[in-house]
Amino acid sequence: MPPTTTTAATRTVARKAGPDDRSAVVTALAGAFFDDPVFRWLNPDRRRRREMLPAFFDLAAEAFARHDETWCAGDPVTGAAIWSPAGVEPMTEPVGAEFAARCAVLAGPDAERWLEVIGLLDEHHPHHTGHDYLWFIGVAPQRRGRGQGSAMLRAVLDRADRSATPAYLEATSPDNRRLYERHGFAVTAEIAVAGGPPLWTMWREPNR
Repeated sequence: MPPTTTTAATRTVARKAGPDDRSAVVTALAGAFFDDPVFRWLNPDRRRRREMLPAFFDLAAEAFARHDETWCAGDPVTGAAIWSPAGVEPMTEPVGAEFAARCAVLAGPDAERWLEVIGLLDEHHPHHTGHDYLWFIGVAPQRRGRGQGSAMLRAVLDRADRSATPAYLEATSPDNRRLYERHGFAVTAEIAVAGGPPLWTMWREPNR
């Protein structure tokens, strides 16, 4: 039985995603980020963005599958979160290089923008492994406001508190930033590529 966590106020349950959840995880994240400011800038053309995001999130799910820290919520699944745990690199250098190259192929005419943002995130990422890293979390638009995002955050953050482990993420919109702040994250920097929208690097110290 996979581990689960529940948001008490809404009785929303988050659980570890398994191989059979992969398609639903990808669909949830592609829907969640379709109108995100950063992804709108990465793929300005709506048609190309609609075509690319499922392929991109499938690639993301594949890249982080070895960590076994992908969580989901909803029945059927309409929310997903992709984490890497403390103590390991999110991606090794060869895997990261291959990931960026595959993103560039998927992005086609938008490849330069994608590579700029990937480089920016890598530049500002804390290059040590003493923290949990939240790469993506999202809920399908029609299911927002029902506690799925909070349940998936608490799935890892409650454990992080017990083990005194910090956490790190990059927020891609003001709404996401506010959600993370409610769960104890604080902005450490505002970053952007030339002409692109802001992102916020955020750090959370464990509650002791």
